[in-house]
Amino acid sequence: MIDKRPIIGVMGSHEKSWDAYAAPLGRLIAEYDYHLLTGAGAGVMSTVAQAFTAVEERAGLSIGIVPTVNYDGSFVPREQYPNPFIEIPVLTPLDKRAAVDVNPYSRNHVNIMTSHAVVVLPGEHGTQNEVALALQYHKPMVLFGPEEAFKGFPEQVTIVDEIEAVREFLDTVKASFRKEEG
Repeated sequence: MIDKRPIIGVMGSHEKSWDAYAAPLGRLIAEYDYHLLTGAGAGVMSTVAQAFTAVEERAGLSIGIVPTVNYDGSFVPREQYPNPFIEIPVLTPLDKRAAVDVNPYSRNHVNIMTSHAVVVLPGEHGTQNEVALALQYHKPMVLFGPEEAFKGFPEQVTIVDEIEAVREFLDTVKASFRKEEG
C-alpha cells in the first residue's frame, strides 16, 4: 500500500529568496515528513527546497513543477529549471505563469491544484495569482512573512510572521488530511 503524505505547496518570489522565512519553513515541512512542492525555480523556491533537502532523516520529497515554455513560445533554458534541490521534477508544457489571470493553462494551476495546503511567502503578480487560485480551489492557506510585504494580496487570508504559527497551520493540515484519508 502506498504511504500517502500531504503535499505542501510553497509559493513566493522568483527574484527574492526571503531566507529568514523560507529556510526555517523548508526544515519544518521536512520535519513533518510531508512532501514539498514548488515551482522549481530560483528565489523562495530554491531556498525552501535547499533547506528541506538538507534534513537527512525526512520521508518527504522535494517536487518541482517545471515550466518549459516562455510567453513568446520559446523554450525555457534548461539551466534555469529545475533548481538543484528538486528531487522529482515534473516537466509541463506550460508557461512560467499565466499571461492573463483567466488562462487555465499555467504552472500556477498545477502548483495549487496538486498541493493539499499552501504556504505563501511574499512575491509579485504570479504569487498573487496563486493566492487567488488557492482561494478559488478552497485550499488551506497561510501567508508567511512581514505583513507589509503582502500589500495587494486578498485581505481574507491569514498572515503570520512566526514559524510557530506555521507549525500550528501544519498541525491543522495533518488533522484534515487524516480525515480525508480516514
